[in-house]
Amino acid sequence: MTPLATATVFGVALASGLPQSAAHASSWEVRQEIREGIREVNREKREARREIKRCKTKRCARREIREGYWEVQREKGEARRETRRALRDHYDDRNDGRKLLTGLAIGAAVVGIATAVSNASEDDD
Repeated sequence: MTPLATATVFGVALASGLPQSAAHASSWEVRQEIREGIREVNREKREARREIKRCKTKRCARREIREGYWEVQREKGEARRETRRALRDHYDDRNDGRKLLTGLAIGAAVVGIATAVSNASEDDD
């Protein structure tokens, strides 16, 4: 394989690999935010159950049920916001053409350098 062909293959592989790695990292962050939200909601539910079991009167139980419901709903809302933010960041990263252009520019530079080196070595012969 000639140096020019090697450089071309390397440039194409480099250019196509940059946007994909960013997209995979972002989708991982989205899944992590979803899992974290589920864990937080479940933690609030466990805490609410524990507080209700400690109550001795109906009034205390009502108060804890109301408070537990409010806390669970608050955690669900926070989980939705965090997931939406992660998804928005994921789509912003995925649709960002600058990374593709950067990869193409690097690939073109590598091809140009390989061509110059190849031409220089042919001139020396």
